Amino acid sequence: MATDRLLVFCRAPEPGAVKTRLAAALGDAAATAFYEASLRDVVAVAARERAHVELWHVDTQAAPAYFAREFSLLARRAQAHGDLGERMADAFERSFADGAERVAILGSDVPTLPESHLNAAFDALHEARNIIGPCADGGYYLIGLEASSWPAARVLFRDIEWSREDVLARTLASAERHGIRLDVLPGWYDVDEVADLDRARADVVADSHVGCWFESLS
Repeated sequence: MATDRLLVFCRAPEPGAVKTRLAAALGDAAATAFYEASLRDVVAVAARERAHVELWHVDTQAAPAYFAREFSLLARRAQAHGDLGERMADAFERSFADGAERVAILGSDVPTLPESHLNAAFDALHEARNIIGPCADGGYYLIGLEASSWPAARVLFRDIEWSREDVLARTLASAERHGIRLDVLPGWYDVDEVADLDRARADVVADSHVGCWFESLS
C-alpha cells in the first residue's frame, strides 16, 4: 500500500472543456492539443517522483475510456462532483481512508514545473505536516497534507471562491485562523492565458510534449 501519493487533478482533453481562455485566442483545436501536451508533461515529471502517482479526472462521459487508453499503467479515479474545494477534500478523504500517510494534489496546468519543485514538496511533506505551492496567478499548483492533519484540514477547502486571485491568500489565512501549519514551497506558474505562453516557451524542454506543441505552431 502506497503511503506517499501524488494525485494529478486533470480532465480529458475535450474541445470546449479545457483551456477556454487559450481557446478564445488560439481556437479549440490548438488549445485542446496544448492541454493534452501539458497533461502528458505533468504526468512525466510526476512519474519521476518517489510517490505513487494517481490520475484523478473530472467525471465526464469520455474520461474513463480516454485515461484507460492513454495512461493504462497509472491508477485512475474519478473526482467527486462539486466545486474544486469539495473535489480536493474528497480526494484527500478517500486517500487517507485507503491508508495513505502523505498525499499531495498537483494540477495539470504546470507543464514546465521543475522536477526539483516536486522533490522539495515531498521532502517538506516528510519534515512538516502540510505544504502548499503558490502560483503566480494567486492560486496554488500543489497542496499536500499529512494524515494526522485530517479531517481538521478540511476547512482549507471551504468558503473559497476558486476563480479569484486571492485563493492562496485566503487558504493561508484559513490555515492560520484554524492553527494548521502550512509550509510554503517555491512558487511556479500555471499556463492559462496567451500571455503565459511566452514564459512557458522560454522554460520548456525542447523534446517535451509542450515543446513539440510549440514546434507545431511554426
